Amino acid sequence: MTDSQVQVWISLGSNHDRHHQISRALDGLHQAFGELTISQVYETQPVGLKVKKCAPFYNLVAGFYTQLQPGELNAFLKQLEAGEKYLRPTDQSTYVRALDLDILLWGEASGNHDGLQLPYKDLLKHDFVLRPMAELAPNLCPPGSQQTFLQLWQTHQHPDQLMQAVDFTWQGRQISFKT
Repeated sequence: MTDSQVQVWISLGSNHDRHHQISRALDGLHQAFGELTISQVYETQPVGLKVKKCAPFYNLVAGFYTQLQPGELNAFLKQLEAGEKYLRPTDQSTYVRALDLDILLWGEASGNHDGLQLPYKDLLKHDFVLRPMAELAPNLCPPGSQQTFLQLWQTHQHPDQLMQAVDFTWQGRQISFKT
């Protein structure tokens, strides 16, 4: 890490060909940024979607260092998502999201940066973001908060948001274990 690099945390999610999509995203992040800090992979039930059918998601958080500005990083993440972000099944009552990558934190940035709200606007709304952050950076306080991620997880978790760690192997290494 050099002085001009900043630590970032991103969320990854997929509900279609989940292992392949998450692995593809981790491969791209690793190739571009090197060493990744990776949370457990959680299978989560859809939250807040107004469709009849939606398969469970795989969600996790990854952290790394970058010299990219928020807008540049977001553009890179959108390239990783490629044309597979939303798949349009013939049955429009079904929701499929092949890959979703969002910047949660970009260093200590707070407010609107390059059109992005930082920290991530739904940080406390989604357990699939908050729990992995409490796992990876329990003593870190997000910008604008006096509480650590562990304290936020303990006070803001949502029992109705079902999630369970799953077995997940990436690049021949077990990064997540079913609980």
